[in-house]
Order: sequence, then structure tokens, then C-alpha cells
Amino acid sequence: MTVTLALADFDLPTRSASGFLLRHVVPRVGPLPLYSLLDRRLPFTLSTGWSDIIIGMGHGEADAFTGQNMTMLLEVNRYQPQEVKGKVIYLLSCQTGDELGPDTIRKGAISFLGFTDDYVWVMDSDMASTPWSDEMAASCLMPPIDAINALLDGKTTAEAYNVQTAGYIRNAETEEDELIKSLIEFNMRNAVLLGDRRASVRARPKIVTPLPPPPIIIPLTKPKF
Repeated sequence: MTVTLALADFDLPTRSASGFLLRHVVPRVGPLPLYSLLDRRLPFTLSTGWSDIIIGMGHGEADAFTGQNMTMLLEVNRYQPQEVKGKVIYLLSCQTGDELGPDTIRKGAISFLGFTDDYVWVMDSDMASTPWSDEMAASCLMPPIDAINALLDGKTTAEAYNVQTAGYIRNAETEEDELIKSLIEFNMRNAVLLGDRRASVRARPKIVTPLPPPPIIIPLTKPKF
């Protein structure tokens, strides 16, 4: 079984979050991630058929998760149950834990991790070409990254959720900037785990790359709503 890894990268927020996934998650999954222009409905649907886990990063609403340039990937009542049946799902996206997450469980997903409100963090636009170097963004983005890697280590969804919570608590306790601290705590409060808390997927090899990816040169655009 493969990993469906959907990474939007067309505006500053998606570039920022995708950068951390490119640095810390992409080296250990295959085949090639659905990154940037590949992050569209048809490739996503084809990929999920061979996957035991769906990891997605993109803009979201309570009932929908989108890919590159706001292309719809999953929307309540507008996808086939086989796309999520038997899978563990993690969506680093605004609001999808509210309606879409429960809907995936009803349609057969084993477990869903996501967020019931907007996912918020501070990012440095000057680091758009090397977003994984943004220390301000890391305070909010590394707990989800650590949770995703815990899932890829074969840990249960409950264990991954606990890894994420511990990361938020640790970062909040050491954060000196009150705004960033409040954002960390906001994201932690809105994190949800639905479905089977004992669910897990096949462990993937741990691959640590000493060097980061090359700078990203894909131009950013304004999101279309």
C-alpha cells in the first residue's frame, strides 16, 4: 500500500505548510507526492485506491478539503466511499474536522485526525522559497508533522494524537511571543481524533535527510474563492 500525500502549494499558507511536509515527511513516502499541479481531483482519486493512509494539506471548510488552486478533493456527499474506506486520514486544513471528518468515518474511514476550526500560525513571507527554515511557523506546524511521522512509524492514531498534543504543550510552554503561544493553544484546542483510536497503518522506513530540499521556485498566486 502507498501513501496518498496531497500538498497544495500556490499561496503563502500552503507554501509554508507544504514546506515542512517536503522537509520532514516526503522523504519516507512514495510514490511521488501529489504536490502542486499534481494536487488535483483525478490524481487524488487514483492514488487513494492504492493507499492505506491519506495525508492532506490544503485549504478547507467544514464540509470540504481542497487542493491546488482550491481544486475540490473531498466534499461531503460528493466523493465515493471507496476513496476513504478502510483508511486513516490526517488533514492539516481549516475546519475539516467539523463535518468532513465525521462524514469520512460514516463512509468507512477507520480514523480521522484534523481540526474543527481554522488552522492558524505566523509565517515569514521572506522565507517562501525555503519555508522549512521558518522558526516562527515551526512552533505551530511541527506538532502535526510529528503526529504524521508517528502514524508513519506504525503508531496508533491515539498515540499520534498524543504526540501532537505533547508537541503543542511543549512549544506553548517555551514560546516567548504571546501571539504565537495563543495560536499554538488555539490549534491544540481544535484538534480532533475521530473513529478507531487503536487504528494504525503499515510502518514506513525512517529516512532522515541531512540536507533540506532545494529552494522552491514555483511562483505563488492569490487563492481563488
